[in-house]
Amino acid sequence: MRELSPDPDDRVVDGDRLDRIRSRLAASEFDGLLAFAPANSYYLTGCYAGMYSRPVVGLVTAEDSLFVGPALEAAKAERTSWADRVVCYEDADDPFAVAGEAIAEAETTRLGTDRADATPGWVDGVDAATDASLVDASDVFLDLRMVKTDWEIDMIRRAADLAGAGTRAILDSVRAGRPELAVVADVQRAFYDAYLDEHPTYDIGTANELGQYGFASVLSGDHALEPHSISSAREIAGGESVVGIALPSLQGYVCEEERTLLVGDVPAAIERRMETLVSVRNEAMDRVGPGEATDEIDAWVAGKLDDAGFGDNVMHRTGHGEGVTIHEGPALNARRPGELRPGMVISIEPGLYVREHGAALRHSDTLVVTEDGAERLTHSPDGVLRG
Repeated sequence: MRELSPDPDDRVVDGDRLDRIRSRLAASEFDGLLAFAPANSYYLTGCYAGMYSRPVVGLVTAEDSLFVGPALEAAKAERTSWADRVVCYEDADDPFAVAGEAIAEAETTRLGTDRADATPGWVDGVDAATDASLVDASDVFLDLRMVKTDWEIDMIRRAADLAGAGTRAILDSVRAGRPELAVVADVQRAFYDAYLDEHPTYDIGTANELGQYGFASVLSGDHALEPHSISSAREIAGGESVVGIALPSLQGYVCEEERTLLVGDVPAAIERRMETLVSVRNEAMDRVGPGEATDEIDAWVAGKLDDAGFGDNVMHRTGHGEGVTIHEGPALNARRPGELRPGMVISIEPGLYVREHGAALRHSDTLVVTEDGAERLTHSPDGVLRG
């Protein structure tokens, strides 16, 4: 075991984060927040691990902040973490004993954890190694992450530059006869080029399920009826719709932009649905602002699509929050009441899925809720697009 003093560059430090967390702590029953899930430990400490095959823990109390991780992450933690202390264990050490000892030095008695999202063995291992009481407070973590600081919005705005480059590659590369993966290769290259040209002083990477460099996918025809699938060697054919997904990440934050292209002569039924979807989606984006009910936005979108005769083609919500993970609060879902607040970052992405034609239709953009409306962070063409 060894202890380090991190020395991050100012650009990677969120100067408001610890104050926000401690303000929430002061109003809670806890004297500290203890995170195990990758997204939450990153949120507390500013350091995401290269891999999470070994335990990683973040702790914030009123007076102390701590990152505990394997020695493999020591250099990265020293470079990026804004925690007061970094404690690293060797493979020969018991990671839970090391974490328990470090937590004990913070002199806490009741810690809120993210047990609902954490690896159960990690929570149980630390619980057995500390005298502090560990209480599930997963909702506190989700609520903290839902409203972004100015620094977080700046990171997402920078990630939007990469998303825009990736989307331009989709618009330029989708055509009949090309394999899905060939287009994905163009999108990934666009991510890297934009990163190198515009934001090379930041890390291209994240602590979430998208992997270390973000995610790109191109799904054509009936393959796009699997919205969360990955691209394949399937060749794009004339008469199909193609959904291109750009989800790059920068300094731990993602930005989503998706576009659907109609390739060649698509059926008239698909053309009509795409025209309607574009119109309804644009109206939905105009509704975004502080105080708006997330469930009402989703219900309104679903109602408009149903009125147009396409209700049977709807199979998911209108949008979701974005940040350290691509799917986080708030959910724009008619079954989950909520209210938009300044600083929330969301997608607007209603979709239509037409199984009888083997077609999926979905544009997605990222918006940040402001004090008097919303700012759209992604700006690629979003009408009825042709490939």
